Amino acid sequence: MNGNGLFLSCWLYIWKVFIKNTVLYKALHGIYTFISEQWHASALVNIFRKNFFSEDAAKNSILGKLCFFPFLFLEKLQKAYAEKINTQKEKSIIIRFFKYLLHNVIALNLRFYGAFIFSGALVDLVVSVFRDGPIVLSLIAMLVGFALFFADFNVTALFKKTRFAEILEKVFDTELSFSFFYITKCEGPERLKCAVFFGILSGLICGLHSSLWAFLFIAGLVFVCLVLYKVEFGVSITLFLAPFLPITATTALCFLCLISLLVKVLTTKKFTLRFEGMGLMLLMMLFLYFLCSCISYAPLKSLRIWVHYLGFMLFYIVIINTVRTKKQLFDLLKIFVLSGISLCVLGALRYFSMWTPEVFKLDKELFIDLVQSTASLLGTTDDLGELLLLVIPVSIAITFASKKRLPRIMYGCFSLVLIITLLLTFSQGCFLGITVSMSVFVTFVCGKLWGLALIVLPLLLLFVPESTIDRIPSIDSSSGLLSSYRVSVWMGTILMLKDFWLAGIGLGTEAFTRVYPFYSYNSAVAQHPYNLFLLITTETGILGLLAFILLLCVFFKRLIVSCQRFKSGHSLTVMLIGIGSAILGFLIQGLFDNCFCNYKIFMLFWAVIATGSACCHITGLTPKE
Repeated sequence: MNGNGLFLSCWLYIWKVFIKNTVLYKALHGIYTFISEQWHASALVNIFRKNFFSEDAAKNSILGKLCFFPFLFLEKLQKAYAEKINTQKEKSIIIRFFKYLLHNVIALNLRFYGAFIFSGALVDLVVSVFRDGPIVLSLIAMLVGFALFFADFNVTALFKKTRFAEILEKVFDTELSFSFFYITKCEGPERLKCAVFFGILSGLICGLHSSLWAFLFIAGLVFVCLVLYKVEFGVSITLFLAPFLPITATTALCFLCLISLLVKVLTTKKFTLRFEGMGLMLLMMLFLYFLCSCISYAPLKSLRIWVHYLGFMLFYIVIINTVRTKKQLFDLLKIFVLSGISLCVLGALRYFSMWTPEVFKLDKELFIDLVQSTASLLGTTDDLGELLLLVIPVSIAITFASKKRLPRIMYGCFSLVLIITLLLTFSQGCFLGITVSMSVFVTFVCGKLWGLALIVLPLLLLFVPESTIDRIPSIDSSSGLLSSYRVSVWMGTILMLKDFWLAGIGLGTEAFTRVYPFYSYNSAVAQHPYNLFLLITTETGILGLLAFILLLCVFFKRLIVSCQRFKSGHSLTVMLIGIGSAILGFLIQGLFDNCFCNYKIFMLFWAVIATGSACCHITGLTPKE
């Protein structure tokens, strides 16, 4: 069986004997070859193949110099003062103390933990005595800290060659690094002074408030230090936590990553910031958003929203300047997929935590409730579907790009779970979006699979829930994509834009609800126009819409140009197509809903755009094979 296994050998035999030699397959293959040749030779593709501007064109333009001025000023400061800043940083006692805290905590140095716990428990004991509080837990903590003090080694280093680490590396097709802490910071008496200092602070907080507040204080301090120390960690954790955190916390994380990048620029002399046309257009959109917020019909609310937009869109610049290698790109996208899977798992756990055996029924209602529980973590089922539109093509691209069998199986299973979850959202716009997205992906990555579509699709319909199939022909029903209500909202919005086409009415639902009722069609009440492009026009006017469309055109052009560098099976080419199809599917859904109504989705959209730009840059630096 040539080492292929029984199932694969049988499938190859059926493929060669019963499928490949059939008239139907040859006809489909001929049609595919003809269309492919005509497409590659078309004038449209030739336009997209050409690079009209260099990478530095945006940076060197007058508009680019104005928009990128803060970053260009930072580069000048870096060249002039990077060495001096580094010298002062090394001399700073405060920074040194925080370094000892960070490196010993992530290294899990037991002596450091022992000194920290003992000193904290001692202070908590003293405070408890004066306040007549319980002292038993403080005494136990002191004994634990005293015992740990005599074990001076780093627990993190022990995981380096363990079986668990090897399994993780094989399953996720990556290479784990255990060299993210300095050994020199985990030795000597200075670290113990740091442990005692922060232990005393934690003990005071614990004694005056609670142990939870003390833990949150230290954990938050270490987290902030870690993001400032490694901007790569900040980008990864922000992308992973974005669906779960409150919007304010996500915005704060984006700004913290930006500060971390700026610190890296100022302290790393050889580090160069990347400037390109996409970033320039993004800054122009931010400026338009700001102007429209100032003249909004709800200016205070619009300006608050603009602050979130500022953090999310500047996160684009953080990503393209952080993700510079193929490994960094794929690791970040794997974290993005794990975030989507974690959302599904957490929703299921949340559902079953409120679940009793008496109400258990293994039917479609159970699965619908599961999806509703998952969606409530993010917003609505439409919001969940929009997130999955961004995640699923990336997950499938990782599956195709993986060279090893185990990661392919795992990410294939992830993709299947995500697709099932998407189907159970019953969002018709998402159904249409994922259909277009997957059609584009299959066409450009493995076009010959269309020959199997005639066999697989009829069989697949047997496993799709009946309620999902019932949603497909109901597009023009009262709850469908083209319902009279939705069309009425579109008509009313277009009527409103006749008066506000130039500058819009400002950001947010509050500005929309103040103006739209005067133009509502058939008395249709709405908080947004149920169309992404109408929303952008409503908020920022025609200039905002043109800037957004131009940005998308430049983005897809860069993807197409980068795809020409390697053959269709190359991992970077597959990933470029996966990211492009994700954005395309998302935009299809945007024709029928306001995808930016949930600001988490807004942030993740620009994050995926940023990974696409980073992938284009990495493709340009990768030598041809």
